[in-house]
Amino acid sequence: MRAKYRLPRSDIVVRAARDVIKKRGEVNSLAQMHTLVLERLKRENPEYRLSRARLLKILALSPKVRIKVEKRKAKRNPALCPLCGSEMEDLYGVDLFGKKVKLGKRCVNCGYRVERRLEPKRYVFYI
Repeated sequence: MRAKYRLPRSDIVVRAARDVIKKRGEVNSLAQMHTLVLERLKRENPEYRLSRARLLKILALSPKVRIKVEKRKAKRNPALCPLCGSEMEDLYGVDLFGKKVKLGKRCVNCGYRVERRLEPKRYVFYI
């Protein structure tokens, strides 16, 4: 016997996330956001399933929900964007002597920026 489940469309997930944020003001962690959005989706359809990674990617690419990323030191720079999973390009600047200096990385898809060796510690969701 196969388990029945459905994946909600992106617009349905964004609408549920906006409803949660409007009710709470802001949500201070990805785990909490996932729980609240999944509860909201299951009221609509009990067969809906949604992973944290998919929720984060959908919300990162949506202009209707804003995400503030608190960062911590990491051992190495990320190759892929921690929000949406896209490639990251290097950011360069010029020092006082005119030499090109690497400042960090930027996601080509969602615009997430990271300076030197930092990684996400906590996500804060708001409108």
